[in-house]
Amino acid sequence: MQNREHARVHFLKELGYENVALEALVPDASNRCYFRLKNIEPPLIMMDAPPETENAEQFIEVTNLLTQLGARAPVLHGYDLDDGLVLLEDLGNATFTHLLAQNASEPDLYQTATDALIDLQRASIESISAIELPAYDLNLCTSEAALFCDWYLPAVLGRLLKDDEKKGFVVVLSTLFNKIPSADTVFVHRDFHVDNLLLVENQCALLDYQDAVLGPATYDLVSLLEDARRDIDPDVKQKMWIHWLSRHNLSPENTELAFHFWGAQRHCKVAGIFVRLWLRDGKPVYLEHLNRVLDLLAQSVSHSEMQPLADWLSSLMPSIKHVPFAREESDLRGLLGITE
Repeated sequence: MQNREHARVHFLKELGYENVALEALVPDASNRCYFRLKNIEPPLIMMDAPPETENAEQFIEVTNLLTQLGARAPVLHGYDLDDGLVLLEDLGNATFTHLLAQNASEPDLYQTATDALIDLQRASIESISAIELPAYDLNLCTSEAALFCDWYLPAVLGRLLKDDEKKGFVVVLSTLFNKIPSADTVFVHRDFHVDNLLLVENQCALLDYQDAVLGPATYDLVSLLEDARRDIDPDVKQKMWIHWLSRHNLSPENTELAFHFWGAQRHCKVAGIFVRLWLRDGKPVYLEHLNRVLDLLAQSVSHSEMQPLADWLSSLMPSIKHVPFAREESDLRGLLGITE
């Protein structure tokens, strides 16, 4: 910790911000932390991304890419890749989550977010040959969804999954992946939801995009409209779905399976991540969302062509809903091989 503090002080001094007071901001689910530089103009934030666990270079590259695509991202003011430190524009506190908590119009904010997503996706389609990002391919799709098998299911079953059980999950997911009708490949933020969106001068600005990939257009729409952290008015969800389809010139019939598939994939991944954050990283706050995540997963597999995944889930879960954990926290940590 002292080494990180020393690195931050040196970094700011090199950029001309010696002896500037720092305000620590609320941490997110990653190992990154953020500090607001107090009483300076223009307002700035320092991101501390420890190189052993975080990739500041990727954050910078994606920031530049978003700017090229016409999206609103923080302006970069300096960085030190060796120490994983980045100084960037402070976009303020008006996240969509904060605005919604202050009774801002949900339909208006989701319209703004959906329009920003559409614009970003259409811009990336036009520039796709020049975008160098990893592909959201079958391997990444199944490995992320398998966090459900590695973390969530052991916690509620009280045992590790057998090899053939996990293999069955991967086979089902792979089969469904290959059934999805082909669609445009676009820039995928990968965590496009109201926590990571800010209203800046009536424009939707983006945060937390460093894990971006090239992949299916439906993925970020699912992130937005099937948010693990909040309930969304069904009418708003339906209107944004239709609006997004119309701007991409797509029909519901050719896109519903993709929406349900990526919904199920993402909800499996998120359930696994939330349990991992609790047991491995000591962040139990995310557990409060598990009921919603499992409800969304149940909705996703209700589509007729998602029946194979529904069958696999029912073979291990009598009902697709969150149930109490099978063991005490210390026992689960031992089961999963987590040591202090």
